Amino acid sequence: MDYACRAVVGEAMNMKRSAIAAVLAVAMSCPVIAEERQGEQPPENQRQFAPSLALVMDLMQLSHFKLWLAGNLRNWPLADYELVQMNTSLQDARRLFPNAPKADTRNMIQPAEAIRSAIGAKDGARFDKAYAEFTAACNRCHEAEGLGFIDIRVPLTSPITTSPLSDQSFAPK
Repeated sequence: MDYACRAVVGEAMNMKRSAIAAVLAVAMSCPVIAEERQGEQPPENQRQFAPSLALVMDLMQLSHFKLWLAGNLRNWPLADYELVQMNTSLQDARRLFPNAPKADTRNMIQPAEAIRSAIGAKDGARFDKAYAEFTAACNRCHEAEGLGFIDIRVPLTSPITTSPLSDQSFAPK
């Protein structure tokens, strides 16, 4: 092979090495690019929804009513389900708003456990008492946070026929 051919082959090999090095450099930088992008804000249509504390408490109030209705009808499986939903809302408030005193729902744990115990025993009188105590705990929290105008009560009668919940049967099967 003459000198000119060797020079061409050598140049081709160098180009091949350069191309491989370039591909490797790009491939190795992909995790760095991905990591840098994690710190960026996603586009508006890809942001996760973060509920307000008021929305979490609205869910809490709905579960509070449905729990009362299930307990009032002595539908224990539904009462247990609604208690789980209510406890989830209480935990969400603490988790989503850890630095907001208004979201500190730890004082609701003991009254909720009394309701759970009454449901487990299928004891209507204990349920009614525990539910009233839970409701009072809600109002003590509202008062402590300057929200005493939000006055939760044990429902007096079922407004189920005219409520948004009229599309659900609460009677035990």
